[in-house]
Amino acid sequence: MNKIFTFLILFISISLSGQSETKDTLQYTYKVEKFKSAFFKKERTVKVYLPKNYDKKHKYPVIYTLDGYELFEITTNYENYLAKFNIIPNSIVVGIYHNNRNYETTPNYGSDVRIPVTEFLEGSEKLKNHLLKEVIPIIDNQYSTSGFNTLVGHSNTATFVNEMITENENPFNGFIAITPDLLEEQTEHLKKYLYEKEFNKTYYFVSSGLKDDKYRLETGKILDTIFRKTKNKNFTGLHKIYNAGHLDLVPKSLNDALMFIFSDFRNYDDFNIQVIEKNLPILTYIERKTISTNENYGINYNLIKDDFYYLLDLVLKKKDKNLLEQIFEVGEKNEFFTKNDKYSSKAQFYEEMRLYQDALKNWKLQIENGFYESTFYFERPFKLLTKNLNRPKEGIDFLEKAIKKYPKGKLTFSYLIAETTLKYRLNKRTGIRAINYCLDHFDENRKFNLKDAKELKLKLLKK
Repeated sequence: MNKIFTFLILFISISLSGQSETKDTLQYTYKVEKFKSAFFKKERTVKVYLPKNYDKKHKYPVIYTLDGYELFEITTNYENYLAKFNIIPNSIVVGIYHNNRNYETTPNYGSDVRIPVTEFLEGSEKLKNHLLKEVIPIIDNQYSTSGFNTLVGHSNTATFVNEMITENENPFNGFIAITPDLLEEQTEHLKKYLYEKEFNKTYYFVSSGLKDDKYRLETGKILDTIFRKTKNKNFTGLHKIYNAGHLDLVPKSLNDALMFIFSDFRNYDDFNIQVIEKNLPILTYIERKTISTNENYGINYNLIKDDFYYLLDLVLKKKDKNLLEQIFEVGEKNEFFTKNDKYSSKAQFYEEMRLYQDALKNWKLQIENGFYESTFYFERPFKLLTKNLNRPKEGIDFLEKAIKKYPKGKLTFSYLIAETTLKYRLNKRTGIRAINYCLDHFDENRKFNLKDAKELKLKLLKK
């Protein structure tokens, strides 16, 4: 590392809750790094937030915020919560603090005729070099970064963000510009770049406020038109308008912006097209998602349980046995079904699709493998046999065997046997023997009361 840099690292723990006894407080740790910049010839400050449980063995996207005094804390808070709920991946947040904001960030509106408006003014050029040649190399050297970088700016720095997209030395994949203000030549320059150049997957979010300066709102609308018309498959742009002014646009739009930048993280919106319509095997579909997540964000990510059950729900709606068994294979491969409930879970999903014979098979496997701790695991297959499959005699045989396997359930099983013999006019002696057991060994339960048992016996005797 260049010897010009000296580092002062401070570890600071921050709690944003006033109640220390509350367990679920928002807490995070950041580092302050100070070093002398070769471009500004002065000491610079950079703050670095590391996500909770940061581990050097894992890779993390990095979110760089310009206007550190304004954007670092709020971006860190949003990242903290969005990552906590797995909406975006755990990410490092870096705050860039300006020594002279006007000098460093004033947009090029032609004040210096020697510099084309598509290039940076002197101060912004230094900021660009400081960012690209000092800050990012330091972060990449000190921390475990994935290579996916996002740049966030507001107002002047939003314009800076926009201009960074077309730079030759552009290390960013995500861009968030909160109320930029651009000249026509600058928007045309971006338009040409998007139409003609090849680049890696890029996400660009722009927000505008109805209460903000009209020229900034107009810039947002022009960019929106460019986004909609570009056919570059590697570019995804979104412009959103908020009922906000210049300052409150930051908190109102930043959350949406971060979610947009990571919109391909845990994104299974194309499941129906790829799997249902194009018949792509589910395992292949998920493997491709894992690969694309790594390609887009530089992180390793596998299907999580929440997403598995979301996909399972989509499959259930299609009533397709082949798809159901494919998603079961995914569930078993990822161990989403626990050992104790694997067969019962599958059985209930088969039932939902009215595949009763397959459901019955899995209920029996659940019992055969010894995973039962209540009458529930016997009552469900019994119901399938008697009501859904219309095989009541087989249902009674099943319960008689269940009594031997699970003696604790004999009272409930006996009542069901008696009920079934009456309803389906089966062997009267079997029914009376079962109800007599219920009367002789009655105990309070949720299935029936003593009055119910006596009335059932009278009906059996009259049969």
